[in-house]
Amino acid sequence: MKLFLIATSVSILLAHSALAGDVKKGAKAFKKCAACHSIDAGGKNKSGPNLYDILNRGIAASEGFKYSKKLATFSGDNPQWTTELMDVWLKNTQKLVKGSKMRVKVKKVADRENLIAYLQSMGN
Repeated sequence: MKLFLIATSVSILLAHSALAGDVKKGAKAFKKCAACHSIDAGGKNKSGPNLYDILNRGIAASEGFKYSKKLATFSGDNPQWTTELMDVWLKNTQKLVKGSKMRVKVKKVADRENLIAYLQSMGN
């Protein structure tokens, strides 16, 4: 039983560290995103929705932003952004939701981890 608990604890730690990024590097990487997205509390939508507190709100739920029908449909089955889902989204938006307005691929795992850490830091 002890061996199982140790193995489970190690698995949980590894899973957690897999998405542990650097907030400062993520803020720097977000500069590319800022062309289309704001990330300030109460910030306005641009061509993309405001991303403040994105990991604590529903998918396709930024007030006043008109999402694609594909993403709105996707949000019915996936009501909340998680770090894991955000990782898949950033890796290839079109692979996750074909036909969404966003067309981004963040290829490097470390870049995605850093962006997610930054997004997590910009919320409640």
